[in-house]
Amino acid sequence: MAVRQRVTVGDEVTYVVLDRQWRVVEPAEEYLEHLRQEQYSPHTVRSYAHGLALWWSLLEDRRLDWQRVSVEDLAGFARRLRNRGTDPAVLTLRPVAPVPASTVDAALTAVMSFYRYQAVVADVPAARTFYVHVKGGTMESRGRYASFLGHVGGGQDRRVIGRRRDPRLPPPFLTPRQMAVIKDDAAVFDQDHGGWMGDLRLRLLWTLLEETGLRLAEGLLLRHHDWQPGTGTTAHVEVQPREDTRRRLRVKHQQYRRVYISDELDDLYGEYLFLLIESGVDFGDNDPVFVNLFRGQLGRPLRPETVYDWIDAFKRRHPLLPAAWTPHWFRHSHATALLLAGVPEHVVQRRLGHRDIHTLMTTYAHVTEDAAMRAAADWKSLASRWGAMA
Repeated sequence: MAVRQRVTVGDEVTYVVLDRQWRVVEPAEEYLEHLRQEQYSPHTVRSYAHGLALWWSLLEDRRLDWQRVSVEDLAGFARRLRNRGTDPAVLTLRPVAPVPASTVDAALTAVMSFYRYQAVVADVPAARTFYVHVKGGTMESRGRYASFLGHVGGGQDRRVIGRRRDPRLPPPFLTPRQMAVIKDDAAVFDQDHGGWMGDLRLRLLWTLLEETGLRLAEGLLLRHHDWQPGTGTTAHVEVQPREDTRRRLRVKHQQYRRVYISDELDDLYGEYLFLLIESGVDFGDNDPVFVNLFRGQLGRPLRPETVYDWIDAFKRRHPLLPAAWTPHWFRHSHATALLLAGVPEHVVQRRLGHRDIHTLMTTYAHVTEDAAMRAAADWKSLASRWGAMA
């Protein structure tokens, strides 16, 4: 069967699609290279490579020409995905849970995007059959697909295979009390010794994610010159367009933004700098903020795997907290707190780095309508400490 293969080219970690003879599938590789040149996220390249590998497996099993497949073949591909790669006509002795609709749709999106690309660069017959043009409430056939001209005829192009979406659930969040437990487990200030006990580095990371709404990748990619202390002005951190292929980290959308922070967080960063000096870490303005202190090479950039190892151990120590929580829950908690505290939506949008306010409003539409959530914690008091209105 076709497989998705992880490869390293120089400093770049990427993925290719191989056939049964372990040869690179050239049409798929051409499209994936297009995504790389357009600076798509490595996670997107990986997802699309996985979807195309599944599609090429079906093509090889049925001995189909990728340029002359039909809508029925695409529908069969969707059925195959939902049945975890088996023939839907085969009865399984031990039925398993169906594949989530989001997983099926991710693979379909990869295949459809591949054929959209092929329709633009070459006259591939299959690309003509996978889309119809909707105009005035009716459907009309299209020749060559050209989505960037779809508005000219007063209609739009739609794919012929629909998608089944799982019901949109409210994003999970941590209460202020739960976030306090996580931070205190990392490190606490010992009054008797007059210093921090534990891993102050992770205490700083969790406090940063709680107070700024940064994604984990954005936090781990911060460098010291991105942290602007409050010397006469409001302290802030600057999220720079940046990526680290070795650690598989990337700032989403590769967009710059400035996020203001509280004096308490800025002071905690100062305490952390003293810890780095005491630990013998040699660092400069262009070095990463979060580095190895207890395992691995001292001073090397902190990897997300290390963070998740700590989370796994934390969950064993605190089984009563939500078992599924991840660092991204801090981001959801941040947005929830700001909205419940009455911070304007456009301010929250800029702070989170969403491209448009529609993303914010659709993701957190439930927040202002949920009275129980509003009463769950003193969100306004929490948000007032962050300087989010600056």
